[in-house]
Amino acid sequence: MAKNKTAMIKSVEKLDSRKKANPLDLSADQDLTIALMNLAAIEDGFSAPSDLINFVRDVRRDLMARIVHGDDKIWDTSWRLLVLAAQLMDQGNKSSGAAAYQYFNRSYELYSMFLGINMGLISPKEVKKAVSDIDN
Repeated sequence: MAKNKTAMIKSVEKLDSRKKANPLDLSADQDLTIALMNLAAIEDGFSAPSDLINFVRDVRRDLMARIVHGDDKIWDTSWRLLVLAAQLMDQGNKSSGAAAYQYFNRSYELYSMFLGINMGLISPKEVKKAVSDIDN
């Protein structure tokens, strides 16, 4: 599966770089997706309902609707990928050395899968398999 996962990520990177006039310009889609990942992390970090969390959830849903198109399965998978990517990024920030690198690498893989599924390059079934491989 590692070979397939690497191929999926490379496909996402290749298509994404073609979409941009300037490959160094992150304003194409990534800025919104990074904001979504941070909103997902905030929302996921609170268990008790509050006006703030309800506001964050509404903003996240509105912004996700700009990127995530498809059925509930794609929506749920996209949400899960963002939350897992955010959690691993946070863990990487709390770690150091090789452990931090591993967390950041996994976070990047999940984030790339999020982009891939929403660019139509990766099917939800492929993502589910890849995420279950990461979870194990």
